[in-house]
Amino acid sequence: MSQFYKKAVLLAFVSLASVPAFAEQATAETGVWSGSLGVVNKYIYRGGEENDDPSLQAGLEYAHRSGVFAGYWGSMLNYDPTDESQSHGFEHDFYVGYGRELNEDWSYKSQVIAYVYQGGGSVYNDDSSEKRRTTGVELLNDVSYKDLTVGMGVLLSDVNYGNAGDVYLNAAYSYALPYDLSLNTSVGVSIYNDSRDDSLVTTTEDLTFTEARLGFSKPIADTGLEFSADYVWGGKDREGERFDDNVVVGLTYSF
Repeated sequence: MSQFYKKAVLLAFVSLASVPAFAEQATAETGVWSGSLGVVNKYIYRGGEENDDPSLQAGLEYAHRSGVFAGYWGSMLNYDPTDESQSHGFEHDFYVGYGRELNEDWSYKSQVIAYVYQGGGSVYNDDSSEKRRTTGVELLNDVSYKDLTVGMGVLLSDVNYGNAGDVYLNAAYSYALPYDLSLNTSVGVSIYNDSRDDSLVTTTEDLTFTEARLGFSKPIADTGLEFSADYVWGGKDREGERFDDNVVVGLTYSF
């Protein structure tokens, strides 16, 4: 294990020990703190491999009783978007939004999320005449009916991996099984905006199937741990390149 991963593991467990004590200071009258710490054998996002090695992932969120919420989520990567010589990196997601339960069946959530990558900065084309930022901002909207959730994400900024106006549509359904098992399914498609293409981002596909998932999850007694396993069918990216199929196994501690 590299020094980078050793330091990351140590930091994650120190954070895990300190966050619950801090979270208990919040009262139910104003809002609720929640968080998670987990590990997956590989990190797959919208069909693409962000890390094909084991990845530590962690999140922390505060939800106010008004419906406003804000939080952070992060994950290890096996690349640095601004430095091709690096075999590791980190993704930091910061978000703020609003959501409400309309009744016992219906709920909705809307949020703005910023994807910030280790080192930040910009990526240039071969002759350094054009550049794109690596930090992206996206508007996400979800509507849920019981165990079914449909969502839409709209990229708000041009970045090194996409154009402003790119749309991601997804649907996810979870079904309760005996023995505290849950059957989890999801599917996603992308609608790409090619009007802002340049030498860094090119689009040959307007509409693509991105990924589909089928798997299960199960809590481990009353430990706060949950085991999950998913098979991911990879679709295509904006240039028509095929994503690999993957098996993703994870263990998450929630508090």
